[in-house]
Amino acid sequence: MHDGARALLGRLRRQALVPPWASDVVDVVRRVLAVRAWPSWNTRVAVATRLADPARGTLEQALDAGALVRAYAFRGGSYVMTPAVARTLLAVRTTTRMWETARWQAQGGFALADWAPLREAVREALADGPATRAEIAAHLERSASLRHLAPAAATGAGSDALYKPLHWWSDLAFGPDRDGVSTFRLLSPEPLPATPDVDEAGRRAVLDHLLAYGPATEANLRYWFTEGLGAPWRRVHGWLTDLGDRVREVTVDGAPAWAPSTAVAGGEAAGGTVVLVPGYDPWVLGPGTADSRVVPPARRSLLSAGRHPVLLDGRVVGTWRVAGADVRTEAIDDGVPAEALAAAVARLRVVLDGLDGPSAGTPGR
Repeated sequence: MHDGARALLGRLRRQALVPPWASDVVDVVRRVLAVRAWPSWNTRVAVATRLADPARGTLEQALDAGALVRAYAFRGGSYVMTPAVARTLLAVRTTTRMWETARWQAQGGFALADWAPLREAVREALADGPATRAEIAAHLERSASLRHLAPAAATGAGSDALYKPLHWWSDLAFGPDRDGVSTFRLLSPEPLPATPDVDEAGRRAVLDHLLAYGPATEANLRYWFTEGLGAPWRRVHGWLTDLGDRVREVTVDGAPAWAPSTAVAGGEAAGGTVVLVPGYDPWVLGPGTADSRVVPPARRSLLSAGRHPVLLDGRVVGTWRVAGADVRTEAIDDGVPAEALAAAVARLRVVLDGLDGPSAGTPGR
């Protein structure tokens, strides 16, 4: 029998929400697999909160260097990942094949025969470095066979219909913003990346998820893979089965779940641990806001709306917000250790002091 509370204590340590903290920003993102990239302030806080030295290196530096990438992933939103995890998760995203639907083709104004030359043309446009949508569209405009795609490539829903599949095929990732305008960059320097083996990627992705967030229930896996990446459950369950003795079935608080067969390094956090994380933190988005072990049902709507959670032993017990230059906690459950809460607030202040001002980019929630 696995105890859910004990499992969360182990996860806190694996995800560097308690000492020993992570060594650098790439280590943080590797541990949690994917960090939602918007709002950007939340992303920066989610990473800095897990660092031994919150001022050591920045997310932007790692993205500029290519040590991390930002790409369209879960639910069509952009997420920060390591290149290896991005290729795995984005390969899983291709199971939807939604670009083959009539609706998707109508949005982008393309035919399926356009995809191969479009991939080559976009890679040509990015060969010398990141480019904006408008610059890519201008490149397409110079091609007689692809000129009809230039308007959609420049802006609007058609733009996403063209660019999202190029992310999922590991052609593209986001580049650094230029004067507030998004750019794209090549995810791989290869002329055309090899088409990934989706089942191999799926098995790797399931095991990665269990290592980061396990033990995981069927609902957890459905949230991450089926609701988030669009992979049919039968496919996900098949990958889980294919893993054989690399995973094992366990019981968590009376519910069936899966965990890696080998022990995950890191041990457990001590009981009574209080941590403050930003809204949309991987701690919540990994298992999903419907996981009552992490998010009590009464708190779910607040967390889904992006409120910043206070955790006690990994479970949401309140929220916090930035008020001017201060951090204020709200609606804290009875029984939360006052000393541990004060220490967590002090730790967060150190993190925020390392950013460009505690209120920059935050809705204050």
